[in-house]
Amino acid sequence: MGEYLLNSVLVTAMALLILLLVALPASYALSRFEFRGNRLINSIVKAGLFINVSYIAVPIFLMLLDWDTGLKAMLGNDLLLNNRFMLALIYASTALPFTIYLLSSYFKTLPADFEEAASIDGAGYYRTMFSVMFPMAAPSIVIVILFNFLLFWNEYILALTLMPASNQTLPVGLLNLMAAERSAVNYGPMYAGMVIVMLPTLILYIMVQKRLTQGMTVGGVKG
Repeated sequence: MGEYLLNSVLVTAMALLILLLVALPASYALSRFEFRGNRLINSIVKAGLFINVSYIAVPIFLMLLDWDTGLKAMLGNDLLLNNRFMLALIYASTALPFTIYLLSSYFKTLPADFEEAASIDGAGYYRTMFSVMFPMAAPSIVIVILFNFLLFWNEYILALTLMPASNQTLPVGLLNLMAAERSAVNYGPMYAGMVIVMLPTLILYIMVQKRLTQGMTVGGVKG
């Protein structure tokens, strides 16, 4: 279970990092700037909300398998399957529509006065984004991190499909533990494994509980 725990921590951390690096600038640009193709991109993002990951797990596996076959002929080893970074990249990609939609909705509620004040002080677009707008959006960012952490940490279908041989995560490892202990009816190791799965989520929730409450109540009072 220790190896499964390490794999889950690495995959979840990489997925969250990739997701934030892409979703934060994208949601800010889509919500605060008008440019050609803005509406089309927003429509595509909203359409992505209706795609269920369970339906595309097999096509993703077949696509990676084809690519892996070609790369294996040249390099001699597997690169895309049983790869923690590739799993994290797919996690982040599947969570992009929800994350961009949520963050964009929050950025739209922020007044433009702060950006104008930063511009008067000489701040450029990037400085305004990182120093002014992102700190103001901290409650929504915390909500995004928590929700996606729960999604990545407990995800099972993609982890089982794309990690058939090694580098398996905790949900898959817990199922393996249950299958191994079923004949002995030994509930101690099974419940210990469940505690290992739930404990990081509980710790994270305790750490961000105050920020989470602030994020849910932002906009409830006007004036």
